[in-house]
Amino acid sequence: MPDHSASTRTALIVGAAGEIGTEVSTRLPQLLGDSWLVRHADLRADEAHGVASLDITDLDAYAGQCSGVDTLVHLAGERDSESGWERLHGPNVIGAHHAFEAARRAGCRRVVFASSVHVVLGHPIDTPLGADTPPWPSTLYGATKVWGESLARLYADEEDLSCLCLRIGWAGARDDRRKLRLPAARDMYLTHDDAARLVAACITAPDDVRFAALNAASANTGSRFSIAETRRIVGYEPQDDAQELWARLGD
Repeated sequence: MPDHSASTRTALIVGAAGEIGTEVSTRLPQLLGDSWLVRHADLRADEAHGVASLDITDLDAYAGQCSGVDTLVHLAGERDSESGWERLHGPNVIGAHHAFEAARRAGCRRVVFASSVHVVLGHPIDTPLGADTPPWPSTLYGATKVWGESLARLYADEEDLSCLCLRIGWAGARDDRRKLRLPAARDMYLTHDDAARLVAACITAPDDVRFAALNAASANTGSRFSIAETRRIVGYEPQDDAQELWARLGD
């Protein structure tokens, strides 16, 4: 059982070799400071960079990785929004359950779960999307993220596990012309720098934050994807604006 009052706490990033996991893992130590130790795990082990091997469909292995961990950041899973059941079932259904159950077994304080804007993309295109927007997935992938958020609600209520779900928008670099040229991407863009800031804010949010489903985007001008509640609940302070980034990059 981890000591949540210890002077140094441990955060575990699962899915550390993915796009967001890699970028967040690189930035987190500086954002969190000396009071946090950051560990990493992924299906693809990388011993040279301290990434342990973990198959998230193996519950015992997952619980073992969570031993001594204060906060689990679950970024693993199938991220192709067009994927079918065969590719989604293991990582996004079984793996999501294992994240919360492994954290419970290990006595973790908090789980930060990578959900997706696809949870709400079934709403009409002009619908403002706030933290209180009810789920309406438009793909099976989005439905698996609704499942993950439902598990978070359950474990927060029944197991006293703090659970924060991040409805991640369109993640990318500050200079990614291919993504930033798309108006739809700029509306819900999350730079890698802001992704790390948000994860750090979730890790260090007050203990009394028990459950929240939070929009995860940068401070994008004119966006229908509101981050007001994300700012309020966890103290997120984004520094980037996709519209400004694109204006500087030009056509």
